[in-house]
Amino acid sequence: MAQFRQALQLVQNELPGSGFEPASSERVFHLCVCSPLDSILTSQIYNHIEQIAPNIHVMFKSSLNQNTEHQLRYQETEFVISYEDFHRPEFTSVPLFKDEMVLVASKNHPTIKGPLLKHDVYNEQHAAVSLDRFASFSQTWYDTVDKQASIAYQGMAMMSVLSVVSQTHLVAIAPRWLAEEFSLNP
Repeated sequence: MAQFRQALQLVQNELPGSGFEPASSERVFHLCVCSPLDSILTSQIYNHIEQIAPNIHVMFKSSLNQNTEHQLRYQETEFVISYEDFHRPEFTSVPLFKDEMVLVASKNHPTIKGPLLKHDVYNEQHAAVSLDRFASFSQTWYDTVDKQASIAYQGMAMMSVLSVVSQTHLVAIAPRWLAEEFSLNP
């Protein structure tokens, strides 16, 4: 998986230079792999690090908070993998890949039988990751009062949102890879 290799390469490039031996290091790294990326990347990163650096300890968390910039600045968190950009001079943001976003509906949805026109998307009732959450995954797609008015359910995580969508006539905007994974393993 190209995205995974890019993420690992970025981590590897930021590791201490001379004297760092992955096989013998016992360093602790704090990574934030934000939802929904955590469902695909965390286990892969963990397993790969366990193979090449068995004594390194990686502490994962899956959500950003108001304190994340402070944690990055003071190296309490070394890396963040997220859809959220950090546009500050003291941070480097590197796009690893561009996800295709899709509108997800249950197979039994009464009106959606194929692609919708862009202007019809917000005529449907939506499920979204709570807009009150810091760096909410869904915030980008509900940036106006009119778009927010289409939200009927706000969940804490994308997996909860997709679960509700699969059992109702609500729709959600999600990364294609996650929608496909969820349709195979609801």
